[in-house]
Formats: sequence, structure tokens, C-alpha cells
Amino acid sequence: MSGISMSLQVTVHASRFNYRKCFYLFLLSVVCCLSSFSQTVSQLTKAGDKKIAEGDYYVASQYFKDALKKDEENIDLNFKYAEACRMFNDLDGSNYGYRAVTKLDKSNQYPMANFWLGEVLRSTCECKCEEAQKQFHRFQTKYRKKDYFYAKAQQEIEACAWVKDHSRKSDSINIEHLGKDVNTPQSEFNAIHVFPDKIQFSSLRNISTDKKNEKYLVRLYNQPPNPEAIYNPNGSNQELNIGNGAYSPDSKKFFFTQCEQKDKSTTRCDIYVTKYDNFKWAVAEKLSDHVNTANATNTQPSFGYDLSGNEILFFSSDREGGQGKMDIWMSKLNADGTYEQAVNAGNKINTQGNEITPFYDVNNRKLFFSSDWHYGFGGYDIFEATGESTNWSTPKNLLQPINTPQNDLYYAKAIDDSRAYITSNRKGSYFIEAETCCNDIYAYSTGKKIEKRDTVVTKPDTITVAEQTAKAGEQLKELKQLMPAALYFHNDEPDAKTLSDTTKLDYKETYDAYSVLRDEYVKEFSKGLKNDRKDTAERDVQGFFETKVDKGYYDLIAFTSQMYDMLQSGVKLEVTLKGYCSPLNYNSYNINLGYRRVASLRNYFFHYRDGALLQYVSNGSLSLKTVSFGEETANKQISDRREDKQQSVYSPAAALERRVEIVSVELK
Repeated sequence: MSGISMSLQVTVHASRFNYRKCFYLFLLSVVCCLSSFSQTVSQLTKAGDKKIAEGDYYVASQYFKDALKKDEENIDLNFKYAEACRMFNDLDGSNYGYRAVTKLDKSNQYPMANFWLGEVLRSTCECKCEEAQKQFHRFQTKYRKKDYFYAKAQQEIEACAWVKDHSRKSDSINIEHLGKDVNTPQSEFNAIHVFPDKIQFSSLRNISTDKKNEKYLVRLYNQPPNPEAIYNPNGSNQELNIGNGAYSPDSKKFFFTQCEQKDKSTTRCDIYVTKYDNFKWAVAEKLSDHVNTANATNTQPSFGYDLSGNEILFFSSDREGGQGKMDIWMSKLNADGTYEQAVNAGNKINTQGNEITPFYDVNNRKLFFSSDWHYGFGGYDIFEATGESTNWSTPKNLLQPINTPQNDLYYAKAIDDSRAYITSNRKGSYFIEAETCCNDIYAYSTGKKIEKRDTVVTKPDTITVAEQTAKAGEQLKELKQLMPAALYFHNDEPDAKTLSDTTKLDYKETYDAYSVLRDEYVKEFSKGLKNDRKDTAERDVQGFFETKVDKGYYDLIAFTSQMYDMLQSGVKLEVTLKGYCSPLNYNSYNINLGYRRVASLRNYFFHYRDGALLQYVSNGSLSLKTVSFGEETANKQISDRREDKQQSVYSPAAALERRVEIVSVELK
């Protein structure tokens, strides 16, 4: 995942895309690229590489694009073009480049192209999820490391299954684009409700009055008609990026972030505070090293409380000791005005990915934040959780239309709880180049309003027994639509040539091993055939893997996700699993093989989300019934001759028999 040039906007190493604004690069590119038609592919590529090193991703993309006009099947050029487009969030350009690489790359030089193509598809719209799943799985079969990217691909495959079950939009929420008195073709983000009906926000804009020497820095802006367009906190360094403001509930403290430029594409940030006293704002002070850690970015402050009423500063940081990349951290304010050593919000909130832009809703005692790891629609989604310290509820996705396949960040509430604000690069945002390149500020009405707040208001979420029963019935109905979910295996797998009735493998491992044999199945089943018969045989095998093997795996992910949601809500379930075999071996052997296949599925459930389902198995909320069949249920027309592997192993008919089915799920 790339670094980010604007830490104030999303923070270093925190975004799947680079949000550096491209509008001034566009102007430069007009001049830079006029001479490109007379340049060679090598010259254009070198010019693009130079701009990449400088962080000028838009201009780089134009050089690579012009080079591709002269050499359109150059894999390296297509990859560089896609990377440059991704870095300034041009989904169309990156989609074009990565897709070309995946078609041209026959020797597996660029496995990351499948990964990033999957990410781009996820960020385009939820309708691209099935294609994205395939790209992520192709990446997993090519990629040799079991690192962040492999785990992220698996998380995205599962998130796509989650999307299918959560893509219904709420008609009661009307998202409003705040228009031209706030938003521009530059990036606007981090809305703060400070006036009765106005906001303060951060934006990257040209602050120079010299038209020949533009200077782009982040500043804090007031929504018109406030006469003071830019708000500069007392004592802030005007040579740095200044933004990410946050007021305490009594409006007597103002927190903000200042960022220094580390290199041409990344910055490092620290949090400052200025206090209002004797009718003036004091000179801003940098918070202590309990909050600001050297060599790490510390940004996006938000003021809140714990359940005992202690003042807490929430912020995001990529310091050591976190769960992943950017994490949510917290520091308690002591009575003497100092801050305690910051603590990580824990693994319910934070993940291997990025958790950023925290906002604590003091009226409802909820923490809102954005994550690119928890199940979502694509990019960053906004989540809410209740709790304190490291003890939080499971984060809840705010769903559509608050969240989109693009990036949704900086959730914040109005002081009176009547409106909520979000930052997003969704379609409809202003831009010059690339429709989803840049962030704007949006708002919607919550349908609530607090006239007077003397104390922290607690409004716990409650649901009646009748409502819970009705919801469980609807969830079960949706879950049964996946029945029977069939999962397929290679011959004599898992654990070939054994009489054991169990295995240590889980279905994900057997599916991965089976998938890489796709070409072998095509070759062996069509061997010796000619012309139309050969073409038909090849299509039949490809069709089997796509409509049966792949679909079965994705159905399993969807089933498990929905089942987990039901179990979390207190429902008890009984699931029946059946194992089947082809007739290639003797009956007692096949019965044990069927049980091994069922065991691999049980193991998949046990390993799901690092063992999240085990507690429900242990307390009896989830029961798994298993049955295995030998050759008695297999199609009698299928060859059982070992020497005839073309028909007994590689034929789609034989492959259909080697499966496990989730045949039923019922409420206990």
C-alpha cells in the first residue's frame, strides 16, 4: 500500500490511494506532454519515472499513457501507468492498466496487478464484487508470500460476500453535497460544526497571492459568510500543513495537526493544542511524547470521554505497538492538564489494515472511525462502536448511503446532534481529472435534535424479543437461499491415500490447491480430441470451475458471514454437512474420504476470522451435524477405472461427485 503525500488528509501509509491533489499537476502536464509525440518510448518512460519519484503522479500517468500509444502491449508500461493512476485515484486509468497487465503477463511477473485490479473493482461499485473476488483469488494463487497482501486479499474476498447481503440502501437518509461555498476541485475534509449552521474544515489549496509562484498547503477554512476565510491557530507554523481541527465540547480547547514534509510524497504529523483563556487563544503547544511519538505520524485528534467521565483524546497513529498500519489510540487527560501514555484501542477496533479519522459522539457515547479492513463496500467505510479503553463492541458498518465503494471518512456530528458530516471521494465530488480523485464534504440530517445538553446523554440501542425473533427469521430465510451450498475437491483429497476420517486442512487450503489444477484439468480432459470436440471439452471444464468450484467457495464465504452475524445476535443454529465421493475407490474408503472432506469444512468454520466461531461451538449456539456417503450416491454412468483418468478424474461429471454440501440450517 502506497504512502500518502497528504498526511493531514488521510495520514501517512493510511490510504489505499494517494490523495495528493492533481489539479495543479494537470496544468503542468499540458505543457509537459505537448512535446511527448516526438519522444521515444524510452524517453517518455524515463520522464514518467522521474515524475513518480517527485510524487507528480498525474503528470507521470500522462507520460506513460503517451508511451503506451507507441507500445500498447508493453507489460511494464501498462503496470507503471496503472500504478501512477492509482496513486491519484483515477479508477478508470488504473483499471485499464492493471487489466492489460493481467492479460499480457504470461510468466507471472506482476502478481500485484491482480491484487490492485481487485481493489479498483471493489472501489468502482458493489456490482463489481464477483469479478473482484476472482482477481483476489488469482492473486493468492500466484503470490508466494503469506504477508499483509495475501491476508488483505482474503479479507476482500470475504468482504465481497458481506456486500451481497448488505447492499440495500436506506431511503430515510438523504446525503447532501455541501456545494461551492465549501467544496472546490481541491480536496476538502474534516468538517467541524462550530457555528449555528456553519462548519470549519480543512482543505489543500494555493495560499500564495503570487500567481507565478503557487504554494499548496493545507489550511483550516471557515464556511462563508464568515469574514475570516482562513483560521490560523495562534502560534501555528505557517510553513507547514495545518488542519484536522477538533474542539473540546466546552469550546475552550482546540486541537489540530501540523505536518512536516519528510520527502516529496510523504509527511509526518504531530498534534497541537491551543486553549482559550482571558478572552483570547493562547499560543499553541505541541502535546507531550505520551501522545506525539517521534518517527511516527500522530494525527486526526478528537475529544471525548470514557464511561467514568474522564476526558480522553482519541487520535490515529502508525507508531510501534499497534495492530497494523494506522490505528486508533487514546490518551486520558490528567487533573494537572497532562496526558497519560497513549494506549491502543485494541483489536476489536484496530486491524492489520488502517483505522483512521476517529470521532467520539459525546451525546450518544459512540466512537466513529473509518477502516479499510473491517467488512465494507470498498475503500474506507465508516463504523461505530460503543465502549471504552480496549473494551469495545464489535464495530458496526453504517451501511449505504453513508458508505460507498469509494472512500468515506471523517464522520462527525453537529453539536445539537441534528446533522452528520462525512468526507468522501464518491461520484458527485468536484474534480478536474479523474472523477474519484478528490474529497468533498457531505452532510445528512439525523432526524434528531438536542435542545440543551447539561450532561452526557446515553441512548443505548435496544431491540425487543419480538423484533429479534422477526429479524432472525428474515436472516434465516436469506441464509437458506444459499442451500445447498456445494464445495468441490480434487480426486482423493484432502490427504490422499489414507484411511483416516479426519484432516488438519481446512476447505480454503483444499480449494486453493484445487484451483491451481484448472489448466491441468483442461489439458487432460481434452487430450486426444480435435476441433469442436476439443473446444467443447475445454469450455466444459472451464465452466465447471467457474460455476461450481469458484461459486461454491464464494457461497461458503457468504454463508459463513451471514451465519456469524446471526450467532452474534444471540441466535442458535444447527447446520448439517454431507460428504460425497466419486465411485473411483471402494465404498468404505470413500466413506472415510467423505468424512475427511466434511472435516475440512468444519476446520474452515473453526479457523474463520481467527477462531471467531469457536465460542459458539463451545457454548452450544452452533451445532454441526455430519454425514458421509460412499459410492452408493454417485452417478452410475461415471467411469470407476483407475487407468481411465480422463473420465474418472478429469471429467466434469466425475468432478461433480467429489463434494461437500451444506444441506440445511435451522434455528435451535
